[in-house]
This record gives sequence, C-alpha cells and structure tokens, in this order.
Amino acid sequence: MTIYHMIDWFFMFSFIGYLIECTVLSIENHRPVLNRGFGHGPFCIIYGFGALFACMILAPVADQPVKLYFASSMLATTMELVTAHVMIHFFGEFWWNYSKKPFNYKGIICLESSIGWGFLGLFFFAVLRNLVHSLVYMVPQRAEKYLAIGLVLFYLLDFVYCFYSRLNGEEEEAEEGKEVIGRMKVN
Repeated sequence: MTIYHMIDWFFMFSFIGYLIECTVLSIENHRPVLNRGFGHGPFCIIYGFGALFACMILAPVADQPVKLYFASSMLATTMELVTAHVMIHFFGEFWWNYSKKPFNYKGIICLESSIGWGFLGLFFFAVLRNLVHSLVYMVPQRAEKYLAIGLVLFYLLDFVYCFYSRLNGEEEEAEEGKEVIGRMKVN
C-alpha cells in the first residue's frame, strides 16, 4: 500500500462520514442537511481519522465482536470529546449538539451516539474497511498519486480558508438568516 493509497482511503472514509452525517441529520430533522464538515467540501475528516485510528488501535480485537464493539464506542466517543474541546478552544462552539438527547455530557457526547459508534465499528471491520480498500485499489496506479495530491490540496486550501473565516467571524455573518443544525455555542 502506497502513501497515496492511504490518502485516497482516508478521504474515502471522510466522504462516507459526510454521507452518514447528512443522512442521519436529514432523518432527524425531517429535511435535507448538507453542510456537515468543517470545510465546504463533502468531507468529515474525523471519520477518516477514526478509520485510521480504528485500523491502528482496534485491529487486535477486530475478531472479538464484544470487545470490538466497546472499544469502537470508546474510541469514537473520545474522538468526539477531544474534537469538541479543540473546536471550543478555537471557535467557542462545536458543530453538533446532543443537549436534547438523554445521558449527554454538555451536549458534546451522549449515550445514543456512543452506542451507534460501537455498531459502526463492527460494520467498519466486517464490511467497510475491505470494501473501501477494494474501491481505492480500482483507481489506476498512475492516477492514485494525482488524486491524493489533489484531495490534500483541496482540503488544505478549504480548511485554511474556513479556519480564518471562522476566526474572523466571517462564516457566521454569511450564515445569518440560515438555520444551522447542530451547532452549540459555548460561553
């Protein structure tokens, strides 16, 4: 596996995460929700990192469903907690809100999502990991490098633009009048 394959794999999982987020929130809110990543592109990179960490950390228990379920739940919940604290530090808010769900902690994590993360971990090792590898291997080797470089450049430019826009409050001004689903301001 080349570094380019890993990058393409990472972004494929980031895209799948974006689709999961949009689907779940569209169902919960009874209307289409499309703005789920940090940037403007269709990527939630926390899912890319989640897939990477799952392969690195959870592989030893991948063939033990009960241990895998609880380890997946703990890993993803911890990632949500850390990500929220980083976002709060930089922006004073995070991009989801579990405050109306039972058994939540400051709207950042909740039991319902933790249970879901465990099942997603089982599905990841049973189906998604090999499926995504197979799909990425379908990219011709000559194109793999350019796809990876293009995805990294796109995401970095989008990230830098969004990061500075949000730090300067420009994103909030652009979103006035729109209902932003799931954000939670922290004072």
